[in-house]
Amino acid sequence: MSQNQPPAAEHPAGPFQGIPERNTADNMLRTAQQHHVQLSSLADTKANIIITVSSIVMSLALGRLNDPKLMASAATLLVFTLLALILAILAVLPKFRRFKQPDGPLPPNFNLLFFGNFSGLSQDRFEREIASQLANDGRIYRAVTRDIYALGSYLAIYKYPYLRWSYLFFLTGFFAAAMVQGGVMLLH
Repeated sequence: MSQNQPPAAEHPAGPFQGIPERNTADNMLRTAQQHHVQLSSLADTKANIIITVSSIVMSLALGRLNDPKLMASAATLLVFTLLALILAILAVLPKFRRFKQPDGPLPPNFNLLFFGNFSGLSQDRFEREIASQLANDGRIYRAVTRDIYALGSYLAIYKYPYLRWSYLFFLTGFFAAAMVQGGVMLLH
């Protein structure tokens, strides 16, 4: 490294400085990005299934609350299904805070490929920032890898944990309701 070049961490392209654009790297990053988008879509689909089924089960359970023989198991199922429904809604609930455009340079965690960040920029500033990223010095790789990282982090922190807990509460509700109903039948 010459004395005139900044260290990789300070260079606009970061660790991707000096990596020439090539089809293999482009395809790898595109594939990873598409994979994360598909995982997000799959999580949304699963959450919507839980929301729909939970709503139906809750309607049926509410109708059984007046039956003394089924009241305890229906109430148990209702509580667990409601928790599953809430968690599924949290999994698909958008986490969006509009970015306010700074006058100076963009912050280090700014994701130029995420609408929640770039929508706070003027169109002219957005185009200039994109043109800057497309400079032939590896910056585009940094932008794409930041986007992939943000997508993956969002899936790991928000969508999939809520979705997992939603499914667990939904299944537990059926088992708990069956156990409660079995106990009620044994007592009568």
